[in-house]
Amino acid sequence: MPAPRAIDVLETPDASHLLMTQVPGRPIGQLLNAMTDEQVENAVTDLKRYVAELRSIPNEASKFQICNSEGGGILDWRIPDSQSEKLRFHTETDFHNCLTEMMTHDTRRHAAKSHAIPHAVVFTHGDLNPRNILAENGKITGIVDWENAGFFPEYWEYTKMHYTVRSLIRWLAGVVDQVFEGYRDELRVENMVSDLASPF
Repeated sequence: MPAPRAIDVLETPDASHLLMTQVPGRPIGQLLNAMTDEQVENAVTDLKRYVAELRSIPNEASKFQICNSEGGGILDWRIPDSQSEKLRFHTETDFHNCLTEMMTHDTRRHAAKSHAIPHAVVFTHGDLNPRNILAENGKITGIVDWENAGFFPEYWEYTKMHYTVRSLIRWLAGVVDQVFEGYRDELRVENMVSDLASPF
């Protein structure tokens, strides 16, 4: 998988900085409208392969089913206190309860059907949006910004790819819906939860 490689961590009293290698290409969101259909198909093929590669990574770091890549608390911009140690979950049900606990009873009732479907928990990038996927000549050259990565229900990557990009029709229909299939109900629920919980 083409991704930056860590070189060093520089720590100061106020912040930590990660020094990484650079990967070639530009954000695919800047290129998508000019890409040919064949180039989009190539990007879809690449992305399917990389997502399958991610999903094959086992969770050997934690007894928690849903957690970050090191077994700690997950990072998601919609969840208050994100990345605290309490934001790791033994079950998918616990995770869904956390996502909907501040919602109205009616919203939780709508989400219950989708959340009742059991999903495999897989390694997930968590922020595969058009600015974090780099491309050149119709090929994906890099995937960046891994701070949201962790182990999540299999639909999570798909629904998160819709977050903040609902207006990018070619991205959603031409790429995302071609990489992932079968999570429309989960997307409907996640959009409902996002609309109610979004800080933006």
